Amino acid sequence: MGKLGDRIVARIRSGGAITFADYMEAALYDPEDGYYTTRASIGFDGDYVTSADLGPAFGKSLARGVSDLWSHMGRPAVWDLVEAGAGRGILMRDLLSALERERSDAVRGVRPAIVEVSPRMRGQQSLALEGRDLRWASVAHSLAPIKGVLFANEVLDAFPVHVLIRTPEGVREVFVGEQSGALVEVLRVPSQDLRWRVPESVPLGGRWETSPAAEGWVASLAGALVSGYVVFVDYGGEETDLLTRDGAGTIRGFAGHRLISDPLAEPGRHDLTASVDFTAIRRAAEGAGLRFAGSAMQREVLLALGIREATARPSTPIEQLRAASRRSAIDALLDPNGLGAFRVVCFAKDAPTESLRMFGATSATGSMR
Repeated sequence: MGKLGDRIVARIRSGGAITFADYMEAALYDPEDGYYTTRASIGFDGDYVTSADLGPAFGKSLARGVSDLWSHMGRPAVWDLVEAGAGRGILMRDLLSALERERSDAVRGVRPAIVEVSPRMRGQQSLALEGRDLRWASVAHSLAPIKGVLFANEVLDAFPVHVLIRTPEGVREVFVGEQSGALVEVLRVPSQDLRWRVPESVPLGGRWETSPAAEGWVASLAGALVSGYVVFVDYGGEETDLLTRDGAGTIRGFAGHRLISDPLAEPGRHDLTASVDFTAIRRAAEGAGLRFAGSAMQREVLLALGIREATARPSTPIEQLRAASRRSAIDALLDPNGLGAFRVVCFAKDAPTESLRMFGATSATGSMR
């Protein structure tokens, strides 16, 4: 089971079963053997790909959205562009490059920064963003007061979740115990007052995941932002969307682009995620002083930001091949059964929420010329 698995077994033997959230926290973030701290591998040669791995089209489109938000803020001479959980740094690199090419007025006063807890990821980000004047922080509060745009692509899904099950005896929580050296599920009375988080329509035997950690993190971002916008991109849905799964649960593991059937097998060796409950995220954001500014599927947002805009017809065979490759990447970003189904959600603080281009507004205020 590996060193981390052995240590989790020892922890359970000495202190009793732990919540699934505690198990997920250890599997992903243990300082010595956690997946994100020591092993995370992103990209085609890794365990999973993000939108930014498909080429610069995603970053270029997001740059259009960001420049529109900058315009809505009144085009400040100095402003912050902060990415939380920046992976290998590719998205920030592509976004800044697109702004430099097409919005020199916006990029002139930008102060880019990354919020990253993993030293390993910071190293990869430094390589991707070599030569740029960039700040790093472990928590957003260290960058406060933030005035500008803060975004997070596929971060919310990596926060530990508590798993709740509706049983004939009432709501129970999934704990992780051990049996003959193997990790197993054990049902217990909820570790904290989580029962109210389970929607009434979750069926008997149905599972529901909730992440107080993700909600607390969103509130911390709101506290660090003085004025501007927060943009989340992730897979998940509103509570009503998640309820259509009939209580099946959404936790999954990934290794080498394959789904892992047992999330309790080999902790630290693979990614673990759960679909984001954006109803809970909105509740947390608004409770912390942010205002909802819009929500749409990634497909709709990228189309609104002009990802399909026509370019000059390639004249040489190699340029035609490159153009075909770009079209293929864009098709993947827009795939309604894949990345295109991700959700983009925006919140504002002391900034306008109307007529944002990413949600289909046709105003040319922030268009990249």
